[in-house]
Amino acid sequence: MKNNIKINNSILVGILIASLCNVFIQYLPINSYIKNFTFPIFNLLITYLILLNNQKRIVNVKAYYLLIPIILILISNLLLKIDDSNLFLNVIILPILMTLFFSLLTNKNYKISIQVFSWVNHLIFTNIFSNLSLIKNIKCKNIETKNKTTNIILGILIGCGIGLIILLLLMSADTYFKFFVNKIFCLFKFDLGKTFIFIISFILLFSIYVNILLNQSCNMKKNNNKKIDDIMAITIITIIDIIFVLFLISELSRLTNNFLQVPVQYTYSSYAREGFFQLLVVTTINFNIIMYLLYKTPLIKENHVIKKLILLLICFSIFLIFNSYYRMFLYIFNYGYTVLRLQVILFLAMEMILFLILVKKIVKELKINDTTLYFVIMISFYILNIYLCTNNFVSLLNHIIH
Repeated sequence: MKNNIKINNSILVGILIASLCNVFIQYLPINSYIKNFTFPIFNLLITYLILLNNQKRIVNVKAYYLLIPIILILISNLLLKIDDSNLFLNVIILPILMTLFFSLLTNKNYKISIQVFSWVNHLIFTNIFSNLSLIKNIKCKNIETKNKTTNIILGILIGCGIGLIILLLLMSADTYFKFFVNKIFCLFKFDLGKTFIFIISFILLFSIYVNILLNQSCNMKKNNNKKIDDIMAITIITIIDIIFVLFLISELSRLTNNFLQVPVQYTYSSYAREGFFQLLVVTTINFNIIMYLLYKTPLIKENHVIKKLILLLICFSIFLIFNSYYRMFLYIFNYGYTVLRLQVILFLAMEMILFLILVKKIVKELKINDTTLYFVIMISFYILNIYLCTNNFVSLLNHIIH
């Protein structure tokens, strides 16, 4: 299949220019996160769009809607001082969004799906070095000159890549050798780091672009239903629901007159602090269980008992969300907002909306694509999290409540 991929001079030149841009940005006195992450992602986005458009590879213009969250995330650190946790999350979220964008843009058979996580591996990490062999397919009038040129390019890329890794390992293993090599670099004013960035940039940009082209004719994997015994599913869900009934009774007793007569002394501050994040994890587990049974098995549609038990589980989950909200706001009114507390409030709001959509889905089928709806809600809340969960906005909220 690789033999059908035609690599012309414009592709090679475009990727070389993009790789050089990743090197030149290192010389600018700007934030290291922008140098090493934001700009390379933006550079990749622009380069690929130009190349794909020139090669007439764009087949699904609706994918351009994904540029809205991608650009909002990319420019967020330029507009605001983003919290460190969100900077870390961006490193995970942006490659997923970029993979989804280019997969949908170039393949009519694809749609938004949970399979995007496997697409990330397929587009970014598959055949990183073997794709370089396609440089030999570059069109050239003189075949002999072409073969020599491409073999030299491949030799330089692979040799320098492996050589740099070995060199760095030897320099870290032997201090005398490290000083000797540094002296040589200083003599010739050679920057090892910039060379390494250029080589890695070229290899990754070229490999990912080839994988996008190879992915054009692929079909999505079919979502085959899993077979789970009805009795086993009813037993599992019933046990979970009973646990939540016990928890509900316990909460009612603790917040009223302790009719269970449990000898534990509570204050509202200790109640607000206790177990909040565990409740958050529990609601997430519930959501995943319901999603699995709803989309991976036919049980909810075929068995009315399971359907009612799942609806009951959703009710308990919504109760937990309200319980978590109550605990959080008790804590906030005493100690104020922090970035983490605001993030948790947004996450709970998102969970509430998702659970309500699940109720709608179970009771009456949704009229639009489910996965697209879940995706839009989650990415919208993530962008809200980036732009609202900052120290400046948190300070404003604390000023208002106090």
